Amino acid sequence: MQSRNVRRNQDLDVLYENGSACAVRRNPYLVEFEAQRGQGRGRSRSGQTFDSRQASRRGGYKAGRGAEYDAGPRGGQRHRAEKTDMIWRESGRRREEETDFRQRSPKRRGDEAYAGRRQYGQDMRAAAPRSARGPYIEDQTAAEPRKRADGRRIQAPLRQSAGPGAMTRRRRRVMMQRALVGVWVFCVLVLVATLLLEKGRASAGGDTGGLPKENTETGQPQYSGYMVQGLPAEEFAKHPAWTEDFLTVNEYSRPGDPLESVKNIFVHYTANPGTSAAQNRSYFEGLKDSHETSASSHFIIGYEGEIIQCVPLDEIAYAVQSRNGDSVSIECCYLKADGSFTQETYDSLLLLLAWLTDVYDLDTEDILRHYDCGGKKCPLYYTDNPDKWEDLKKDVDKL
Repeated sequence: MQSRNVRRNQDLDVLYENGSACAVRRNPYLVEFEAQRGQGRGRSRSGQTFDSRQASRRGGYKAGRGAEYDAGPRGGQRHRAEKTDMIWRESGRRREEETDFRQRSPKRRGDEAYAGRRQYGQDMRAAAPRSARGPYIEDQTAAEPRKRADGRRIQAPLRQSAGPGAMTRRRRRVMMQRALVGVWVFCVLVLVATLLLEKGRASAGGDTGGLPKENTETGQPQYSGYMVQGLPAEEFAKHPAWTEDFLTVNEYSRPGDPLESVKNIFVHYTANPGTSAAQNRSYFEGLKDSHETSASSHFIIGYEGEIIQCVPLDEIAYAVQSRNGDSVSIECCYLKADGSFTQETYDSLLLLLAWLTDVYDLDTEDILRHYDCGGKKCPLYYTDNPDKWEDLKKDVDKL
């Protein structure tokens, strides 16, 4: 068999043998190029005609163009190149949009957003019924929009500022409320002051010793069931002269607890010779701050005969621990070391004991020493001299 020298011309579709053209064959690369442009006819390397390839291209990648590209020697590369080019074009378009958005200033973007919201509100108000728009919105939508000198539109406010009439009415309403509050506070203060005054009259009695005022016609006190320190006013008025100087209510000398009944009267001595009634009263008052102990008495009699009432008779005093709830206590000052009382102290004590036994309907046997309840040597002189104590009770009976 004679060998043939075959060469291929890349630019022509002609095959040569021994220097002369022996056959004509289409270059496959040119065929594919013409098939893409729709300019040639013939059959591809896969055996499909150009027209059928164009029809399959319209049907989709898998059925036409994609299958043909996959069949060609460089079909996959072209397909990937086209997809990459499409992706790059899409990403470039997005980058241009983002760059344009970033180049706009924040104020401009805010103005655009505000303009969108404002347009939305105007559309909603225009769509609302006339009865639901309100007077201010109705005036705004009905009025012709004003414009600046440069032609820009001026947006009217939704609400107009309140006029002087509305401000005046509001000011009057505030003043009226304040006046009502002031009247209410004044009434409360007057009520509290009245209650405190009545309580002070009932407990302390002021300069009249707790007695009611005298009748201007008869000159006699108006009792009519009036009570002073838990006692009838007519009985309380008969007490011997004393000075009311009540202790401050506190848990160490004047707890303020009520004294329900009086069964005994206890006599004490101050146990500090040479101190006056006022000094011992100050000691009781200072216990609320020092917290040294709990001590007090209803009365203190000084060595000059003065009497100070420290605790009201309708309250308990801290004098006899086990009998504070049903007794009245009297402290007596002294000068001598043996604890004996001066004559002025003794006389005032007799008057006070006589009045207390009468007002509480007690006997002289109900008068006790602190020593008689607990064994404490108080008062010292009358525990060392029991006969002198009996003489004191006899002197009380004589009054």
